[in-house]
Amino acid sequence: MARKHDETYKFIFSQRAAVEELVRNFVGEDLADELDFGTLEALPTDRISGGLVQRQVDLLWKIRFRGSWLYLLILLEFQSESDYFMALRILTYICLTYEELVRRRELKASDKLPPVLPVTIYNGQARWRASTDISELIARVPTQLARFLPRAQFLLLDLQRIGAQDPPSTDLVTSLGKMEREPSPENLQRVMRDLTGRFRGAGFAELRKALFSWVAGAAEAWQIPKEELAKMQTLTEDETMYERVREMREQVHRDGIQKGLEQGLEQGLEQGLEQGLERGRAEGRALVGRLATRKFGAQTAEQLSRVLDDMADPEQLAEVADAIMDCDSDAELFARVGV
Repeated sequence: MARKHDETYKFIFSQRAAVEELVRNFVGEDLADELDFGTLEALPTDRISGGLVQRQVDLLWKIRFRGSWLYLLILLEFQSESDYFMALRILTYICLTYEELVRRRELKASDKLPPVLPVTIYNGQARWRASTDISELIARVPTQLARFLPRAQFLLLDLQRIGAQDPPSTDLVTSLGKMEREPSPENLQRVMRDLTGRFRGAGFAELRKALFSWVAGAAEAWQIPKEELAKMQTLTEDETMYERVREMREQVHRDGIQKGLEQGLEQGLEQGLEQGLERGRAEGRALVGRLATRKFGAQTAEQLSRVLDDMADPEQLAEVADAIMDCDSDAELFARVGV
């Protein structure tokens, strides 16, 4: 696995939506409902041990419980190989994080330490063999000593195996696993289309960008042709254009009326209003045409233009944009919109 691919995992899980998906689907809905994801805050990841050795956590998030002063720390590590001492590393990171809170005087002597949710996301081909519990790395001791031993576990998400028995799941982490297990262009496009469909809107633009960067980071290792990679990039870019079409549905009348009023001062109110509305409709038709060109090609867009030229209702234009995003072939698109 290329190192660039490993690094892009950090990009994905630097997005708040990805963190919420992880907690909700792999820790529990009940816990997720108690957390205020609007308060998610990325914390510094550098940690200095007592011997002045610098350690770095991959990602560290802070999130508050709803209606409470209490917060949760979410510690994320990304692995491409099974590490026998991973449980020890995780325990070390937790302790260093607590020491950092004390050093920065974020905790007083009477305060309780905040809980930590440690998660390791593993994308290696071989099955993870290392223990996820520090107690399993410690030699067996008499019962009298057992209560003095440290206790700490981490959540392991093995992408090669997540969802293998239940492939219909569409959550983000399982979708990454689907692409790791079957990195064919066809499967990658199918899963990416599902993800971009789930994470629509300007608020998820960075997550869509992160998902494409993740695929691009592994393109060489997965032997993905450049033309197939370009198609997947189009999926993420088209979503932005698609959102513009949806916004147009709401804006076209308002913008048209405004332009019409301005022109109406000079040309007569009725004539100016109609010209303004037509300008808005033309913008909408152009955007839908560009969307069709990017997904199905210029010839398909040309055939579709015959239908678009007769459309004046922005709601109809938005429905055509929906069809373009949903359909897998131009034949399916033409059947849906009546070409």
